[in-house]
Amino acid sequence: MKRRIAALLVAALVSISGAAACSGVQDQLEKRAQEEVDKGRQRIGKEVQKGQKQVEEQIDKERRQVEKEVEKGRQQVEKRVQEEQQRAGEGQ
Repeated sequence: MKRRIAALLVAALVSISGAAACSGVQDQLEKRAQEEVDKGRQRIGKEVQKGQKQVEEQIDKERRQVEKEVEKGRQQVEKRVQEEQQRAGEGQ
C-alpha cells in the first residue's frame, strides 16, 4: 500500500513538474517569437526608409532635369525675342 501511494505521488510530481517545464518552454518560445517579430519589423522599417530615400532621390533628379529643360526653353525664347527685335529694328 505504501509503495502504491509512493508511486502515485511520484507520478503526480512528475506530471506537475512536466507541466511546469512545458510552461517554461512555452514562455521561452513566446519570447523568442516576439524577438523575431521585432527583428522583422525593424528590417521592414529599414527597407521602407531605403525605398523612400530612393524615391526622393529619383524625384530630385527628375526635378533638376525639368528645371534644366525649362531654363533651356527660356533661353531659346529670349534668343528668339532678341532676334525678332533686331529684325524689327533693321526693317525701320
